[in-house]
Amino acid sequence: MNVQMSLPRTVLSWIFTPLYVVVFFTILCVFHPLQIAASLFGKRAQKWMLDRMNVCIVWNIRLLTGASYRVHGTPSLPAGRSVILISNHQSMYDIPMIMWVCRTREIGFIAKKELGRGVPSISYALRTLGSVLIDRADPAGSVTAIRDFGARKELQRQVAAIFPEGTRARDGVIKRFKATGFRALISSMPSALIQPIAIRGNWELLRYNFMPVPFGTRIELEFLEPIEQAGRPADEVLAQAQDRIRAAVAGNPEADA
Repeated sequence: MNVQMSLPRTVLSWIFTPLYVVVFFTILCVFHPLQIAASLFGKRAQKWMLDRMNVCIVWNIRLLTGASYRVHGTPSLPAGRSVILISNHQSMYDIPMIMWVCRTREIGFIAKKELGRGVPSISYALRTLGSVLIDRADPAGSVTAIRDFGARKELQRQVAAIFPEGTRARDGVIKRFKATGFRALISSMPSALIQPIAIRGNWELLRYNFMPVPFGTRIELEFLEPIEQAGRPADEVLAQAQDRIRAAVAGNPEADA
């Protein structure tokens, strides 16, 4: 994972990074008031505006960092049924990419409470479009919040997303999936279909913390075979999802638990 960039790639990275960063933060700032204005016409209008922001973020990455971006498979998001998206976590860009591909449904994310303030567009969306903000310093309160969040999604037949690693894998190596949050979520969403997602290459965009943003990154999202709970224990379902995701990230998507 510590392979150095070639000289031409390094030069291109430093040339394009300033423009990329300016455009990225401009997108967030421009869509913040647009999202607020759209919310006056209801959540559907607000989500439509957020979807437009997400595609702008994706295209900014593609055009100004030279990244290739491919989506494999089709997300299983059956209408009228609750769904749990479960994915490895490589960077802050995972969320807009997942939301854009899955834009036919409203998705709520489990996020740390710090993201609920200070980030244009993102903080407002997390607070107002069906996500839940948890306090990592309060494990018991976090579990309760996740259960309540899951219960709402189950009742409304909506989509909940969880990154069981709990934090980003900054080197692309999958961390052990933590069971506590997943158990809390699945206990309140007993009828939900589990949709595993494998993310590859996204970690490289923030490899150097914008100093620079590497040019020519290869990013892939793969929607794996969905999993039915079938009344099985949460830990068994989580282990199956983790094995599928780990195999796909390693380049062997056919492997399964």
